[in-house]
Amino acid sequence: MSDAKRMSEPTESAAAAARTEPPAEFLAVLAHELRNPLSPIRNGAVLLRSLCNDPRQLQVIEMISRNVVTLTRMLDDLLGVARLHRGRVCLEKQSVDVGRLVHNALENVQSAIDARRQSVVVALPAENISLSCDPVRIEQIVQILLDNANQYTPDGGVLSVKAEVRGSQLVLEVADNGSGIDPALLPRLFNVFDQSRPRGDWLQARLGLGLAIARNLVELHGGTLSAESAGLGCGSRFTIRLPIAPPAAPALPAGAADERPRPARILIVDDFEDIAGSLAQYLRAYGHTIITAASGREGLRLAREFQPEVAILDIGLPDIAGVELARRLRKLTGLASVYLIAVTAHDEFSNRNPGLFDVYLIKPADPSLIAAAVARRPERAERPQ
Repeated sequence: MSDAKRMSEPTESAAAAARTEPPAEFLAVLAHELRNPLSPIRNGAVLLRSLCNDPRQLQVIEMISRNVVTLTRMLDDLLGVARLHRGRVCLEKQSVDVGRLVHNALENVQSAIDARRQSVVVALPAENISLSCDPVRIEQIVQILLDNANQYTPDGGVLSVKAEVRGSQLVLEVADNGSGIDPALLPRLFNVFDQSRPRGDWLQARLGLGLAIARNLVELHGGTLSAESAGLGCGSRFTIRLPIAPPAAPALPAGAADERPRPARILIVDDFEDIAGSLAQYLRAYGHTIITAASGREGLRLAREFQPEVAILDIGLPDIAGVELARRLRKLTGLASVYLIAVTAHDEFSNRNPGLFDVYLIKPADPSLIAAAVARRPERAERPQ
């Protein structure tokens, strides 16, 4: 390759990454605060899907749902950005058509592309390409690359997405005719929280986290992500190479939506009113009787009268922590066998509290998963006091 056209290579060490990462405590608090408002958005999208028959409205609802999932996974990446380099992110693989992934990612950035009057050239093989991958992660990767192309390409510019099979690999390219990349930046393009870029160069600074996440996610799939550019003003091309492995077994439906639960009395305790209200509305559609509380003390008071069969508890309550509330509920008369579901923003909570709850879910939890958990509860039997 000529000197004018260079390709990026990873050069950052784990030690250098650690020095530039924000404090873990800050990321944990940020993740917790962002997960709460995502929960009612997800619940609301699920509710709208059940009430709507208009194809155009359903398309918008599906777009909202996909982006909530993407934001949730990105939030998890932000919280565990140091773990990305150590390969500790779990993939949920299934067999998915590549064309579908590309079109979903394009749909998520289409409004930004239209706003800048840009055009997109898509070149996909006529036959379906089935890829064993985590579809949310691959969509996230393609969306990151498309978003960057949109940001760095002027109004009226051209973006392109091309996918083809080369031997045992899927090669997916996202290119543009935009501002290009300074050759001096290419070697550190995928660095996490790179602070070595020129001060005030906010456009280049935005590349840090997104591209670092994209490369790590590609590598977790056993592939590579590289960037190339002939220089400033000459556009850029990002190339993903992924192995085409035998398809994985189809994933089970996320929420087992056809699993109709036995009607139950359910207590929901969450100080975020929109979360409790939207989840209650969703579960009532299954024939459950729901009561909500905004604090631990209110939850205990209502539980004495209501005698719930199921209690869905937030952990970060303002008065009584969800862990303590769970213990107190099971000590109330008649509630030793109450089925406890923890819905928490702390992704390692279950490891610290083994056996306390019957089910642990991370916010923003898909409400269909909560409904399925309620449906699978055992027949009520008194637990030993």
